[in-house]
Amino acid sequence: MPRKITRKEISSLWLIPVLLVGFFFRLYNNTAVALWHDEAFSALYVRDYSWSEMMYRIGLDVHPPLYYWLLRIWTFPFGMGLISLRGFSILFGVLTVWAAYLLVKKAFGNQTLGLLAALLVALNPFQAQYALEARMYTLGTFLILYSSYWLLKALDTKRWKDWIIYGVLAAACIYTHYYLIFSVAAQGLYLVYWLFKNKQVNSGILKNQTIRVIGAYALSFILFLPWLKQFLIQRSRVEHQYWIPPMDRWSIPSTIWKMIFGGQGIRHLILEIATIITIVIIYLFIRRIKNQEKWLILFGLLVPFVASILLSLQTALYLDRYFVFASLYFTILVACILYQIPRPQMRQAIAVLFITAMVFTFFKNWRDMKIKNIFIDRSQNFRPGMAAASAVVNEYARPGDRIYVGSSFVYFTFRYYNHTGISPKLISSGPLESIPHFSGTALLSPNDLVLNDTIFNKSEVERNDTVWLVWTTGFGSNKPNVPGSWSTVAEYQYPDAPGFKGDIYITQYHVN
Repeated sequence: MPRKITRKEISSLWLIPVLLVGFFFRLYNNTAVALWHDEAFSALYVRDYSWSEMMYRIGLDVHPPLYYWLLRIWTFPFGMGLISLRGFSILFGVLTVWAAYLLVKKAFGNQTLGLLAALLVALNPFQAQYALEARMYTLGTFLILYSSYWLLKALDTKRWKDWIIYGVLAAACIYTHYYLIFSVAAQGLYLVYWLFKNKQVNSGILKNQTIRVIGAYALSFILFLPWLKQFLIQRSRVEHQYWIPPMDRWSIPSTIWKMIFGGQGIRHLILEIATIITIVIIYLFIRRIKNQEKWLILFGLLVPFVASILLSLQTALYLDRYFVFASLYFTILVACILYQIPRPQMRQAIAVLFITAMVFTFFKNWRDMKIKNIFIDRSQNFRPGMAAASAVVNEYARPGDRIYVGSSFVYFTFRYYNHTGISPKLISSGPLESIPHFSGTALLSPNDLVLNDTIFNKSEVERNDTVWLVWTTGFGSNKPNVPGSWSTVAEYQYPDAPGFKGDIYITQYHVN
């Protein structure tokens, strides 16, 4: 006779539709937004350079290399198309949902709570937003939750094997994004709490579990040693000059809202109310949740905030999107509070209301970007940005034409979409050394630049040449000045999304 399926096994099957929901929310409209500046770095690193050249240029930037290594391997079978590049992020976005389930089930011993937490992570608009990008965010969200799961597992089993796995995963976190140093530090703080709480450190005597913890972090440090020198160089580069604006009184309230609902331009009254509710939720979490594992969740939320605020006193490093990692713990915390509501009917009603709010804001955020589903509506509300703008140049440019780009914030995106065989040049006011590193110097060489006054020189542009000028109104940019001898043949305008990216313009000139 076939084995009877247990209730526990039936319950675990609910994870499959939860993962499918997470997949849908991360795939939805995924290619309706054109690749942008940061994503272009990812694409060009793995497409245009050898391994050694890629590593050299990563060192000139401000991010660690693990994501780029894995993305390069990913593109071997799946190619360099936009859906492939972002598909890597979708994969790890869905794996993040799975890791949330594992972590919560392990931490609180409750499969139903694990499913609820996984569902909230799957529906979280902030998490879905960064699965839209060909960047390292979803790799980081997966690694930090999965490493937290292995941390708890290692504490239970007390096996060196599990501590080694945790040590490798912790190192992988730091090799993915430097903000994850704060999240790994939160795990370390929890381990210190656990060791003292469980009397693993007593009168200066280190018990076996303490030695294993030290061994795991020693392994993480050893694994990170080959990159440590480069990390210090990158840190000094950020301290010397970076683009993130200083914090203001609305920075934290805005982040709190976005960690659950995403979006832009939220009214201050709503942010104030959301902040008060968050404080109440954290208080209830501390009071009502009895498991000591609750401190792992709480530290995972709070330590990145405290660390980034303190560091920003010296160098502004506080940025909403860097809290995509802490957002996971906040979502888990909310799931725990929802599950603690005593009356089942009230618990279900509030959970449904909260889930409905997340779904509503997910679609509202898309509507605010004035993008409709590309598969359903190709009307004027579709904002193709650089994808459509570069298609004009690809179609009409001819060998011998010249292509100039007016801003570094669209130069690399155009390079990704450019299939003309013509090397575009970035119009610059000075030599490469004068350009701030955050404008993209890691991917630039002197041959990529043309100085403002050089385009007036006949050795650069000759009579009867056709010149294509790519420029944007986004990122504080505007149309570059061109010689009076250039006559406009045609000009094309394509809105980009979100709105702060402005409009992409293609202007075709004939040189007289």
